[in-house]
Amino acid sequence: MSNIRDLGRKISSLQNMQKVTRAMNMISSIKLRKLYALQGALEFFHTKTDEMKEDIIRCINGVSHPAIEGYSRVTKVHLVIFTADKGLCGTHNSSVIKEAEKFLSGQEEKGIQVEISSIGNKGTGFCRRKELDLYKSSEIAEKSFDTKALRLLSDEIYQRFMQEEVQEVYILGNIFYSALQQETELKQVLPLLSTVEKALPDEGCDMAIEPSGDSLAEKASSLFLKYKLESYLLNSLLSEHSARMTAMENATNNSKDLINKYMTIQNHARQAAITNELIEIVSGKEALKG
Repeated sequence: MSNIRDLGRKISSLQNMQKVTRAMNMISSIKLRKLYALQGALEFFHTKTDEMKEDIIRCINGVSHPAIEGYSRVTKVHLVIFTADKGLCGTHNSSVIKEAEKFLSGQEEKGIQVEISSIGNKGTGFCRRKELDLYKSSEIAEKSFDTKALRLLSDEIYQRFMQEEVQEVYILGNIFYSALQQETELKQVLPLLSTVEKALPDEGCDMAIEPSGDSLAEKASSLFLKYKLESYLLNSLLSEHSARMTAMENATNNSKDLINKYMTIQNHARQAAITNELIEIVSGKEALKG
């Protein structure tokens, strides 16, 4: 009988867990549905900013500016990482942390220091456990990290870059492609010329530039950093809710399978106990007859 009671407690525990996973799945589904309306525009925005950056570089070719050409010596870089505030969202957090560890290891081999701005509690926890150089940290929730906070962070990082306190700036986070596909991407955003992945064709510039030279380089690089931070923030939120929705759906289905399995075992155990009791009753009755 104790075995039957233990199975009953397991079933009850799984049923309670199933209620939680269903609720979390529903909440993430609602949040994802709200954000999903932005997905088409976000994907266009994410790619077009890179194309515009290449056009700007082509048009101000020859301008000597740190934001375009960078610094001759790199001793310290800045990394912005986007994670979630909570877990239970599949590999959303672990993939970013794994890529961050790989990046940190590579920079350490080169003798380059890394300071980190972490948006999301999971990334902040990772930085504190590893005792890393944490420059800024914030929750990723809208109330904690809104458009104003993002703009302030962008301005601070840009000023540190222009004052040569850091010589390169990177962003790391998950990019949302579909409900079933999110990929972790590390992108260098400053200086601009180092962020171009292929050689630009020498086509000249067919646009009139106003203002010209250093002023345009500074404005363009500052906006590029801000827009990329905004893009990664929204992509991270989409990826988080998509990953949590999938993870909680899988957890709900798995708990359902376990409940059915334990209920079958419990029914078999209960039937066996009843059968044993009937045998004992019949055996006792036969013994009285003898």
